[in-house]
Amino acid sequence: MILLALVYTFLIALLAGALGAMLGIGGGAILVPSLDYLLDIGLLSGIDFHGIIATSLVCTIATACTSSSVYIKNKITNIRVGIYMGLMNIIGAFTGAMTMIFIPGNTLRLFFGLLLLFTAYNMFRKKGGKSALSMKKPVDDASELNYKYFDEAESREIKYSVKNLVHGVLLSFFGGFIAGLLGVGGGVINVPIMVIVLGIPQKVASATSLFIIGLNGSTGGLIYLISGLINPYLVSSAVVGIFIGALFGTKVLRKLRNETLRKIFSVFLVYFAIRMILKSLQVI
Repeated sequence: MILLALVYTFLIALLAGALGAMLGIGGGAILVPSLDYLLDIGLLSGIDFHGIIATSLVCTIATACTSSSVYIKNKITNIRVGIYMGLMNIIGAFTGAMTMIFIPGNTLRLFFGLLLLFTAYNMFRKKGGKSALSMKKPVDDASELNYKYFDEAESREIKYSVKNLVHGVLLSFFGGFIAGLLGVGGGVINVPIMVIVLGIPQKVASATSLFIIGLNGSTGGLIYLISGLINPYLVSSAVVGIFIGALFGTKVLRKLRNETLRKIFSVFLVYFAIRMILKSLQVI
C-alpha cells in the first residue's frame, strides 16, 4: 500500500509539474486536491491535510528551480518585477505558513476552493488588451516600464509595458500568504495580478511567477519543516515527479499561445475548486 501510494504520488506530481511549469503556478493547485483524494481513499496514512499542504509547497520549489533557469535564459522572465513581488511574497509566505498551522483542515479546503474559483473567474474574463482591474486613469509615463521578449509560438518579438507596479507589488503579499497558507506556490494569485493589474502577457507572467515561487516556497517550507509537517517519503516521490514534469512543461510553454494558456488555466482551476468546496462541506 505504501509503495502504491508513492507511485500514485509520483504520477500526480508528474502532471502537476508539467502544468505548473506551463502556467506558472508551481503545481500546487493540482497536487493538493489530488493528494487529498488519495487521503480520502485510504492510500495515504500518517498524514493529514496540513501535511499535504506542506508537501505541496516544498514541491513547488522543485518546479520553480527547474523551470526558472530556462525562462531566464530565454529572456521571458521579468526579473525586475519578480524581485519586487518576490520580496513582498516572502513576507506573505511567512505569515501564511504560521497561520496555516492553527486552521482546521476543512476550513483550509474551503479557502482553497474559493481561491481557485476567484482566480479562474478573473483569468477567464481577461480578453487581452486593457485589463479589467487596471486603473481607469493611465499611469504617468515615468512609472511605466517597457519590456520585450521573443515569442516562439508567434515567431515574433512582443513588446509590453508594466503598469501599476506599486499596486501589483502590494497585492502580491496575498500571493505569498496563500502560498504559505494553502501550499499552492502563490502562482494562482501572482499570475492574475501580473496579467490583470500589471498588464503583463500570460506567458511572461507564468515565467515570472515561477521565479517568485522559489522564494515563497523556501520561506514557507522552512516553517513547515520546523513544525514537523513534512513527510520525507511523500516529498521525495513528489519532488522527482515534479522535476520531470516541469522539464516537459517548460519546453511546451514556449510553443503555446497566451490565449491557449489562459483557457487551460481557467478550466482546470474550476474543476478543482468545485471539488475542494464540496469536500470542505462534506458533500463528497
